[in-house]
Amino acid sequence: MIGLGAIAGVLVIGVIITAAIVLLSGEEDPTGKPGPLTVTATPSTSATAPAPGGLAADLFEGDWRFKLGDVSMNATYVAAQDYPDCGPIASAALEKKGCRYAAMGIHDAEGGKLRMLRVIYVFDSEAEATEAAESVEETDIDLPTGSLVADDVIGKWVAKDSGKAVVVGFVTAQKGVSEETVDDYLHYGTADIAGALIFMDL
Repeated sequence: MIGLGAIAGVLVIGVIITAAIVLLSGEEDPTGKPGPLTVTATPSTSATAPAPGGLAADLFEGDWRFKLGDVSMNATYVAAQDYPDCGPIASAALEKKGCRYAAMGIHDAEGGKLRMLRVIYVFDSEAEATEAAESVEETDIDLPTGSLVADDVIGKWVAKDSGKAVVVGFVTAQKGVSEETVDDYLHYGTADIAGALIFMDL
């Protein structure tokens, strides 16, 4: 999807719960440099309610090109999928919190050394989404096969609420990719999707 670089003034309001994926990195501060993010955005989709099973095409299919001020990032499309219910990609605990349906997209960057997975979980209400974002744990996410880059040495994840949805981002990288680069893809990649969801009636 196209990055959020056109119209100023939209604040992505989200509870950010960030934690390092238990990989080889052993990092204890997964937020790293970026911190909370204020983004400018233009709606990349119409404001009509997508039917369950339509978010992958709207938000994930195609290469990812992002620009915000001096920040410019690109990633190559790998895969996307819609889920008419959350069971295949979430724990029973997350389903019990009101998760209705989901979608995910995978993109690669840094010459294939970095993989970015973003998962959208849609709930019945904003209150349910906020509560889920605040309490979600890594074990609540059933990662699809191929979600993580091979031979990764660092991995991080983050959860943001956006309206009735929770966006969970995972970024894994091989040796030679800096932690700052991982942080940037995690931070901006997740916020990009969260910002687009603001314009969608889920």
